[in-house]
Amino acid sequence: MIITTARRYSTTWLTIFWLLAISLFPLWIASQHIHSLNDDAYITLAYAKNLATGKGFVFNHPPATLGTTTPLFTLIIAGLGALLSGVDVEVIAVYFTALCWIGTIWVFFCFRHTWHLQNWQAGVLGGVIVTMVWLSSLGMETYLFTFLLVLCLSLFFSSHHGLAGCSAGLLFLTRGEGLLILCLLLVLALWQEWLRNRSINPRLLGPVFNLGLGFTLPLMIWFIYAQLTFGAVLPNTLTAKQAQGQTGQWKSFWDELINTWLPSWEKRYAVAYPLSVNVWWPFVSLGIGSAMFKRHRWLAFLAWISLYSAGYTLLGVSAYSWYQLPIVFVLNLFFGLGVIQSLEWLLTRLRTRQFAVSLSLALVIVVGIGLIRPALAATLSYRGDLRSTSYAELTQWIRANTKTSDCIAFIEIGYLGYYTDNCIIDLAGLTLPSIVPHIAQGDFAWGFWHYRPDYYLYLPDFDWALAGIRSTPDFDRSYRPVATLPGPRETDFVVYRRIDAP
Repeated sequence: MIITTARRYSTTWLTIFWLLAISLFPLWIASQHIHSLNDDAYITLAYAKNLATGKGFVFNHPPATLGTTTPLFTLIIAGLGALLSGVDVEVIAVYFTALCWIGTIWVFFCFRHTWHLQNWQAGVLGGVIVTMVWLSSLGMETYLFTFLLVLCLSLFFSSHHGLAGCSAGLLFLTRGEGLLILCLLLVLALWQEWLRNRSINPRLLGPVFNLGLGFTLPLMIWFIYAQLTFGAVLPNTLTAKQAQGQTGQWKSFWDELINTWLPSWEKRYAVAYPLSVNVWWPFVSLGIGSAMFKRHRWLAFLAWISLYSAGYTLLGVSAYSWYQLPIVFVLNLFFGLGVIQSLEWLLTRLRTRQFAVSLSLALVIVVGIGLIRPALAATLSYRGDLRSTSYAELTQWIRANTKTSDCIAFIEIGYLGYYTDNCIIDLAGLTLPSIVPHIAQGDFAWGFWHYRPDYYLYLPDFDWALAGIRSTPDFDRSYRPVATLPGPRETDFVVYRRIDAP
């Protein structure tokens, strides 16, 4: 008994030391990529910048608009920005992202018994999670979302229903699809009560009530603030991206999922290609099998991505690359579970203990190398958003040659909003709800002529949407070119200024 307790105690500390060591990896990645973030990340960070400096929930200039998908992430970064006033908001966002990444590892360790994991198994899973390097999502809400997803389910299966509901509410405020996790938890709570009592009566609805109450508390605070500030409680980005999907200019979520993301996952996350056979999918399948026959709670993750995929497909939103990441995250969890199940079989089925341990260590090393090599390669080769250099030069020109009261129109507004203080006319409609109905009809020019900005940034890359602006005779009568700057690809920016602009 004493020997068993001592052995368990030592494996716990070994696992802790291992997790502490690998927790340095996300921090190192954050230190390498604190600038040149995805343009969409800077949309949220522009709101956070203005909140932190006391301007309110605005995209540089009033009125207040909810043009970010992630209110919770925005408020957290804004709060940290106000506390750490000498640190750039983008730096805060990247390091906070890394902490959420690390936090996911530690949630699994802290709730390892809930997920039926031994110490060493939590260590293996942590090693898989730490290699989920999504560099283009640094400074975005993706890692916060996955952290809250794991925390929410962990709390639920630990019977902390009120806290699980609160986590679901925070998940909803991180991204709207967090609402689906509440639906899943309510069904699971009723199912659990049915299995225990073979009946459902008011006395047995306590978990359901606690889930609903926990979910409602953070939402009530936000809804009151949002209604008073914006006159609406849901982000404008949802309707804007639905409108984009209706134009046919963007691929749908389902098309990207089937034709692009699924085929690329096995190449991106493959462990090895012995004899031209990819072993990533077999491990994922093995993990799903382990969940079906042994660790049933893990099936909640599978149910979640099913709801998630169905929800995005039904909404008909335009597809952006980071929409795949919650699905990738869950599949990688099952990959880790598949590795764990393989190691369990080796350690319990092979009669020679020394041979079983040696073979298990060999498998861990092979899998570890297979995972860490692409993660390191991606980290060392990544140079940030390919548009960053040209957009940085563009924003420098704007700061030097315009007044902050001048309005500037463009279709990609992240860098413009974050690195300038100008009024930005978002021709994609994310920050301007009035434009969205016209985009749904394929009219991207309406916003330009409605607002008649002081400056218009023309880039031939966007002629598929904005060609109608310059082809209108009134454009040449009202605007003239004042600068040409290098664009992000093979074409140049042409900056047009309104002739009668002050």
